[in-house]
Amino acid sequence: MKITVKQLQGGECLIDIYPSMLISELKRHVARKLHIPVEQQKLLLLGRTLLDDHTIQMYPNIKEGTKLNLVVKKPESLYDASFKHYKRQGMSDKDAANTANKLLRIVQEKFDKMSWDEVDRLCYDCLLDERGIRRPAYIENDIEIDDMFNL
Repeated sequence: MKITVKQLQGGECLIDIYPSMLISELKRHVARKLHIPVEQQKLLLLGRTLLDDHTIQMYPNIKEGTKLNLVVKKPESLYDASFKHYKRQGMSDKDAANTANKLLRIVQEKFDKMSWDEVDRLCYDCLLDERGIRRPAYIENDIEIDDMFNL
């Protein structure tokens, strides 16, 4: 059966689903079609969040033509992600906060020392990474990034 996933900020896509499909799998389809990372997706049906480990059939209101709403969650900051990582490694709140702040200072110092060409290459690599592509070996450093991404 086909359903529509509508992003609250605009885009939408039509997805072919089956009853035993997990919501997490549905999110992967949405990620491919709307280019929104799975971890930033929150799917809603009638205002209620769909759980990743549930199947489509566990939601009897999902049937042919159903419209699900997609809320895009704000990605974590580098500080938040690193703080959580250090906490999982067993650090105290204070040590995790100090280490996360130290990481931010190091990243900022490294970035401040980069040339514009290095920043340009970093941005290019990030755009490739978002699309699941690795930098081709044959691409020269002077490639027009705007041309590659139709900007």
